[in-house]
Amino acid sequence: MKNILITFDSTNYAIQCEAVLKEKGIKGQIMPTPREITKSCGISIRVDYEEIENIKGLIDDGKIKVKMLYSFGEERIFEPIL
Repeated sequence: MKNILITFDSTNYAIQCEAVLKEKGIKGQIMPTPREITKSCGISIRVDYEEIENIKGLIDDGKIKVKMLYSFGEERIFEPIL
């Protein structure tokens, strides 16, 4: 199964994003940010890849502020999306 990992510049942005996702009915799971990706914020959110258009829409509308989006599967190879 393919997933999206959302990374942030601050913990505050991660918490705000989690609240927006809940409000929009998008299931997300907070997880530690893998160190091979970034060292800026230790919290990231994993969502199902099928939510990619919804996530991009929230970014475009200014509802969430993200550092980067990555796609990854079971092998945990992170590929930048945005």
